[in-house]
Amino acid sequence: MFNPVAFDPEYDRELLEGSFHALRYRKQLEIIIDMEACELVRKKIASGMTLPEDASLSIQNLFRFILPQGKFYIAQCLFDFGYNTSSKTQDFSDHRYEFQVVGLAQTKVDLGNTIMRAETKADKIIGRFFGNDIDFEGTTLFNEKYYLVSDKKEALDDIFDKSFFETIGQYDDLLLHVRHNELFITFDNDFDIQHSRIIEDILAHCNFLEC
Repeated sequence: MFNPVAFDPEYDRELLEGSFHALRYRKQLEIIIDMEACELVRKKIASGMTLPEDASLSIQNLFRFILPQGKFYIAQCLFDFGYNTSSKTQDFSDHRYEFQVVGLAQTKVDLGNTIMRAETKADKIIGRFFGNDIDFEGTTLFNEKYYLVSDKKEALDDIFDKSFFETIGQYDDLLLHVRHNELFITFDNDFDIQHSRIIEDILAHCNFLEC
């Protein structure tokens, strides 16, 4: 079922299998093995994320979920940066990669260019003067945690509902990018087995995905 790269087979397999078993809707997922379908998703993820010029992206496993709320993908990705990416790996000159789980879905409505990330202290200070951060009434936890900007605020007002905000507000360090009708979601921290479960939970609470 799984096809981890052969860097540290036992450890990597445990990570990817643990990520898979953390998912709740395993009976509703399909493991995509068609290489053309995987390549199409890989290209979408690569174009939707900011990567260093020399970095390469591959998909180790791709899952498609078809739920009543809509359809979405979760990809177990491997990013090869060609160099050590953190102090945790600085003693291992051949460990130049990291795993990341990425969620991908098509939205029913064009949401323009929308970016959401964890809000910093600087954001809070600058926001007092420039007001770029979009806040929503009745979503205090989300407003405190996340910095959201978009050129389609009216569409967000119509689409993002209480369930969506409450679900996101439970979690930390999320990165969300919508490019018109393509939604990407991942994390701004090291790979964690529960990341797949969190992305699944958020996308399962979206009522604006294509079926």
